Amino acid sequence: MPAKNNVEVLCVNNLLAHAMVRLDEDSVHYLFKQGIEQGIDSLTLLEEARAGVQKVSELYNCGKYFLGDLIVAAELFQDIACMALETTMAPTTSGLPPIIFGTVEEDIHDIGKNITIGILKSKGFEVDDLGVDVPPLAFVDAVRQTGSSVICLSGLITTAYDSMKKTVSLLDREGLRPGVAVVIGGLVSEEVRRYTGADYWVKDCTTGCQLCDAILHSGPVKKAVHL
Repeated sequence: MPAKNNVEVLCVNNLLAHAMVRLDEDSVHYLFKQGIEQGIDSLTLLEEARAGVQKVSELYNCGKYFLGDLIVAAELFQDIACMALETTMAPTTSGLPPIIFGTVEEDIHDIGKNITIGILKSKGFEVDDLGVDVPPLAFVDAVRQTGSSVICLSGLITTAYDSMKKTVSLLDREGLRPGVAVVIGGLVSEEVRRYTGADYWVKDCTTGCQLCDAILHSGPVKKAVHL
């Protein structure tokens, strides 16, 4: 049986993901560059790095890692996302307005937001990142200025729910709601989706990106979907 080449070994052993879990910056950068040199698609490597961040998040949730560790993992992922953008051949999605993205008012958590934006950009989507603690009017203004049909509202604390609801309500009052799909993510559920009036709720970065892709290219999918 032929020996596996280095490309296969890198993917099978999930070396990049393991390096992310160890928060080993030098190894993460080295393994990403090595993977690119060996012909591995940058998006495949990005997904492996994302899996590492997910593991760090799980370790944080069970008390084995600290908040600082989670922040370091997110920063490492952003490094990889930037490197992926430099190497990917995916063009910016032509003819489509940007996806509006932001952490809602009263919340400053941005790890999940930044990871999702990194994945979206690496796949060729244009994203208008409004940052954190974003008031409802800023989302509305962004829709007016860009003609966007997708808004992603992120929130990791319960007070964010009211901000999400206010944002959706303001879109409705301004007559923009019919043409905009609202996706909420973070510490959310179907109950939160109903409360806020959003169209979709997601808890996974990758499938959230798939949802945005489906909406932009095929129009709104089934309402109230959880991916």
